[in-house]
Amino acid sequence: MIPQHSHCQICGKAIKYGEAVCSEKCKKEYEQFIKKRKMYIYIMYAALMFLILMIVLQLFG
Repeated sequence: MIPQHSHCQICGKAIKYGEAVCSEKCKKEYEQFIKKRKMYIYIMYAALMFLILMIVLQLFG
């Protein structure tokens, strides 16, 4: 039977259950990935708000 484990979010190596990454190198890459993803989400929200504002201005302006 295979012991309970998880896989590194970056390279896919088997690691202890509950951990996200296997090494400092993968940890840095994972943090950069998370930072980039957050920035994309903020940009998407800003674009959505802009579109909503434009629609409201078209309807009532």
